Amino acid sequence: MNIQDIKQKLNSKEYDFLRNNEHLGNNIILLTTGGSYAYGTNVENSDLDIRGIATERIEELLGLSLFEQFENKETDTTIYALNKVIKLMLNNNPNIIELLGTRDDHLFICNQYGKLLRDNVNLFLSKKVVHSFGGYATAQLRRL
Repeated sequence: MNIQDIKQKLNSKEYDFLRNNEHLGNNIILLTTGGSYAYGTNVENSDLDIRGIATERIEELLGLSLFEQFENKETDTTIYALNKVIKLMLNNNPNIIELLGTRDDHLFICNQYGKLLRDNVNLFLSKKVVHSFGGYATAQLRRL
């Protein structure tokens, strides 16, 4: 599946939740590939992982309700709330670093706020990255 195929798929009924969910829709500031597509290691039968970031609604910002992330297991899609992304970035979380480092042609949505995050990801990187990526690599090795 190439990028054009992915774009068409994202516009299909299967992905209507991206447009219709109260936490997503116009709140999505970044939408991109994850997993093997993000790394360029995908093969013909690779599953499609979609990752993104959405800003919280006023209710969440005021603490009246909670939104940390949205998951759709059928399509392997995860959209993180911006506040959660910031916390994970401060801890150099590998999944979030991946999300902000995907290739430009893999960006299906990237508004001015998504661009601001991508342009400043280096502000969040620290020596913690050694431990977070080391721990991630060790966990992956144990799964083998």
